Amino acid sequence: MTARKKSAKPAKTYHHGNLAETLKLLALKRLEESKDSAFTIREIAREAGVSHAAAYRHFPSHRDLLAEISKDGFIGITDAFLKAEAEARPDDPLDRLEKIGIAYVSFCVENPGYYRAMWHTDLGPKDDLLELQEAGKQSFLRLWETVLACKEKGVSDFSPEELATAAWSIVHGFSTLVNESQLVFTLGIDRGNAKEMAKTMVRLFVNGIKKRK
Repeated sequence: MTARKKSAKPAKTYHHGNLAETLKLLALKRLEESKDSAFTIREIAREAGVSHAAAYRHFPSHRDLLAEISKDGFIGITDAFLKAEAEARPDDPLDRLEKIGIAYVSFCVENPGYYRAMWHTDLGPKDDLLELQEAGKQSFLRLWETVLACKEKGVSDFSPEELATAAWSIVHGFSTLVNESQLVFTLGIDRGNAKEMAKTMVRLFVNGIKKRK
């Protein structure tokens, strides 16, 4: 009498409703851990244990997957801005500007995968990525409304355009240096202590743009 063969375990399958999320999380992990953005849909599908055809139904191209992660990143950073605004002193746009500046750095260094997707050059012109455009617009709107309030309250002599450009450049540049480990050996700044340095840096900026009496 021959022994019964054990039936093979069925391959892990994903419900149609959560495969897209699984693919995004796997791609995000690569962006976070290895800065790898050159992955293909086939590679991510293989890692998820599904056919590449199933993955392509959700994301026809690498760019589509990257765009979806980027959109999620902008939604996340907008939520961080809104929370920061709620913690700022009422009717104090400079305090609000300081709070959202710190929130920007915190989000970017705590979520390097989203950060890399949000500004990835592979996305190119975003004319066809309407949802991503809208998410990015809502994110920028938090900064724009804040610098407009600075001008309306008369707390700075600089124009809203000048304030927005300078504020964004400072926090984005710092976030980039931290995420690319460019400040570790020179200044000892990494993701672990970046937020504390960001607080000092943003306060220096805010003090510098205050209207002189």
